[in-house]
Amino acid sequence: MKKIALFFLAAIVLTLTFGCNAKPVTVSNQNIAPLNQNLNSQPIVTPEPPKTEVINYLVSEDEYTKYCNGGDMDSAGYQKSLTNKMTKTVEGTNLTLLEKTYLAVNAASEQANLNNIVEADNNYLKISGQTVYIKPVDGWAGVSIFLCAWQPLVETNLLQFPEIKKIEWLNDPQKWQDIN
Repeated sequence: MKKIALFFLAAIVLTLTFGCNAKPVTVSNQNIAPLNQNLNSQPIVTPEPPKTEVINYLVSEDEYTKYCNGGDMDSAGYQKSLTNKMTKTVEGTNLTLLEKTYLAVNAASEQANLNNIVEADNNYLKISGQTVYIKPVDGWAGVSIFLCAWQPLVETNLLQFPEIKKIEWLNDPQKWQDIN
């Protein structure tokens, strides 16, 4: 057993002694490209930041319940209060009118806490010519208070687009289906 231990000890000493005397490896730089040379000979292109578009929308500084609360149903008063211009920056350019209208109405609805429809159905308006058609709204408890404020919010934000001249709120689901 002592012989085996002495053998391993000797092997370790020899390894440490002669292992330190190894010659360094030299590398010829004949085929190595300089570090600052682009190997593909292509210019380095910095990507452009994504293009964006700004969407404007209007909201009120007042809570909608100041005008539409069950006792007071003052849609006209709420519409007059929609003067606070806000913006939303979105990625992309050349958005269609339909995309812009959805973005404006969705942003305004979210800001005003009137997003029941926009959260439940992302297909609530259609554009045909210069007219925007709004999908019929199903009833629920409080729908009249909601619509008292949401109708002027939607109309104000849609009529900011010069291409839109008329807004029609539909009550007939079949008429909605017939619009292309």
